[in-house]
Amino acid sequence: MQNIRRMIQEFQPIVGAAIGAGMSAAAAELGSADLLMVLNAGYFRSHGCSSMASLMPYSNANNLTWDIATKYVMPRIKRTPIFLGVFAQDPYLNLDSYLPEIKEQGILGVTNFPSVGFVDGKYREALEETGLGYDYEVEMLAQAKKYDLMTIGFCFNSDEAIKMALAGTDILCLDLGWAEWRKTDFEEHKIAINHAVDYIKHVVASVKKHAPKPYFVILEGPVILPKDTIQIYHETEVLGYIGGSTIERFPAASNITQTVQEFKQATISARHINQLGSMIGVSSAMQQVFHKINCVAQSDVPVLIVGESGTGKELVAREIHRLSNRNKKPFICWNCGTITESLCESELFGHEKGSFTGAVGRKLGKFEIANGGTLFMDEIANLPIKVQSALLRAIQEKEIIRVGGEENIQIDVRLIAASNQDFTELIKSGGFRLDLYYRLNTFVLHIPPLRERKEDIPFLVTEFIQEFGKKYNCPALRISKQAMDNLVEHIWPGNIRELRNAVERCFILGQGKRFSIEWLDEMFGLDRNLEKTLISKASKSDQSAKRDMLFDMLSRYKGNKTAAAKELGVSRKTIYNWLSRSKE
Repeated sequence: MQNIRRMIQEFQPIVGAAIGAGMSAAAAELGSADLLMVLNAGYFRSHGCSSMASLMPYSNANNLTWDIATKYVMPRIKRTPIFLGVFAQDPYLNLDSYLPEIKEQGILGVTNFPSVGFVDGKYREALEETGLGYDYEVEMLAQAKKYDLMTIGFCFNSDEAIKMALAGTDILCLDLGWAEWRKTDFEEHKIAINHAVDYIKHVVASVKKHAPKPYFVILEGPVILPKDTIQIYHETEVLGYIGGSTIERFPAASNITQTVQEFKQATISARHINQLGSMIGVSSAMQQVFHKINCVAQSDVPVLIVGESGTGKELVAREIHRLSNRNKKPFICWNCGTITESLCESELFGHEKGSFTGAVGRKLGKFEIANGGTLFMDEIANLPIKVQSALLRAIQEKEIIRVGGEENIQIDVRLIAASNQDFTELIKSGGFRLDLYYRLNTFVLHIPPLRERKEDIPFLVTEFIQEFGKKYNCPALRISKQAMDNLVEHIWPGNIRELRNAVERCFILGQGKRFSIEWLDEMFGLDRNLEKTLISKASKSDQSAKRDMLFDMLSRYKGNKTAAAKELGVSRKTIYNWLSRSKE
């Protein structure tokens, strides 16, 4: 208890919590609060009401606060000093008996709460005229000091702060107003903090003309985040912060909301197949992908996976392999764009000793390594034309010849290819063989971008939070509804990969604490420049899908337009029109 006295005397900074429930008190002590103010406002906050309910005649303020302190708070704390809110204007209050009782109970000090400082207009004028105004509270705190009780004086302007300072009040608590929690606009909040700084400077300067060394703390108003106090400390002489709603109500409410939402999501999604292997998706788009994966997995036909970068094409390929009859055999993943053309054939088909400079021994290629299993060729559109010819032969003949060799080697490999490029343009420009495309597109899987499956984002975020919580050995990040809404509405040009990186960055910056919307704004800056491009791209998606469907049917019926038209339920003329548009 003496520690807080020493801190005030030595002008050390403090943080206090204005609470009204035992659970809040224990949590604040665990967070190393320097003091606890037990107020009736905390009782109403814990029951879902505004702090302003403390000013209404719902109950005797002093009786209620005494019960909260003695029955619920004190039994749950071990070391943190308590300041009791005392309503000085209570007509039933006898300070000469009540203040000694507070001291005997082991309570360190008192504060003037509820205060008439919260009241204005004619009602305030009437209280002042009858002698029940602010001076009454100043006298109450001065009397408390006679019983060796420490005092915290709520003050709302420079005149009240001066009165408290002249009365010898230990801590001047400048109330900046009700917590402005809903003011979320960054610029608006910044302006409010700057105004608070100017106001604090004015009040402190006024007090110092009468009391050279006042000890000031502030309470709430626009100062609702820890980072807000940093600016206050740097630009004013304030030495501490006391939080009510910002500590007791808002964090608890948002955490309860998020926890319930997470249970709700889990309950709803449990009724759907929202996960296939390591892939997550409750959206209809992903449910269709899951269905197609299950359909094609048991066959041996080549699969072409098409989708933007970061959509999870490799995960799809792995899932097809896992569900196939080849799942006991190798799954070999090879990126076609990472190897130079001169080494590409060697990597894919292997080579014999001495077949080229540096070939010091025989090497097996990806086809032989994957024999009996699955070969996943990522970014296949980057494969050099020369190698495309060799690949076509390997698919057709089911055999390969190593570079520098002569022996035909039989292979049994299921081929899955993926690309984020437009094959129509590649084929037109001669960058990709049409006959190879027809061999690969027996079964085409289109993976939707994240912006077209927004309902999956909360589930993906939850999954990443669990992943990084384990990786960084810290509690799961808490995400406000606004932060989650921002994540859901973002365009995500980098798709799931970008979302995963964003969540990890928030873990690194927050070390397991709450998401900051400012972090998201910073990360999203570059993406906003890409939004127009993506929207334009999305407008062409219907035409692209129609074209891919047409090519799929022509491949299936070996170029027979009549058969393709019949299968699609259109006329041959329509087929020719689509083909004509695809060349534009």
